[in-house]
Amino acid sequence: MTATGRWIAIFLLGVSGALTTGSLPGRAAELTVAVNHAPPYRILDEIDGRPVYSGIYMDVLEEAARRTGLQLTYQNVPFRRALLLMETGGADLMLGPNRTPEREDFMYFLKAELPAEPKAVYIAASAGDVLDLSDLAGQTVGVMRGASHNLAFDTALGIDRIEATDYTTLFRMLDQGRLRAVIVPSLLASHLLRPENFAIRKASLVLDGKPSFIAVSRASRFFTEERYEGLENALIAMREDGTFDRIYQHYDGSGL
Repeated sequence: MTATGRWIAIFLLGVSGALTTGSLPGRAAELTVAVNHAPPYRILDEIDGRPVYSGIYMDVLEEAARRTGLQLTYQNVPFRRALLLMETGGADLMLGPNRTPEREDFMYFLKAELPAEPKAVYIAASAGDVLDLSDLAGQTVGVMRGASHNLAFDTALGIDRIEATDYTTLFRMLDQGRLRAVIVPSLLASHLLRPENFAIRKASLVLDGKPSFIAVSRASRFFTEERYEGLENALIAMREDGTFDRIYQHYDGSGL
């Protein structure tokens, strides 16, 4: 190969490598974010046939990306599928997962935790109240597939957990008498149930929530090349300068 040929080959290799990272020299890094519809945290809507993304976690990430010059592409998938994409490197980021030892094997949780959200327990309107986890022993309880809820609930024995890919399906099953209860983040339940007319109510039992995070796939070059640090620092600064609080207040003020 001639000297000119070698230089061309080196150039093409460099371009190919840049393309696999989602960016070219002089361009902002483009990251794939795995999301599912879970208002008010992640709101996936459509206007005139075009997707529109909003919500607490998405607004937080968009502001951090603006501060660090990152470009984001969203991939709408069920929660369990999002976890799989993070494990295989099919997505760079995920919004709002709780941290567990199993997930830490394939995700790095950025050091700017999002506020913990209490988990509500919903039951049929005519059913007896649930005051303690022991009241659910031997009962069927609906949960989001792949979700982590609360240490006490996740490790409780004798509860028959029924999984679904979305909470509306679980609420419908509860309304039909097929479940004793559904475990769901409080704000999310308020938002999802507003347009529905299910004969269900909130039980007295409330489970403490775990902090949520913005996570980076350990299989992503955004992580392996340690390019996530700028995003992490921006999120920490946003938490300290009040940006987190302002975003949360915006959605709390909507009556959710």
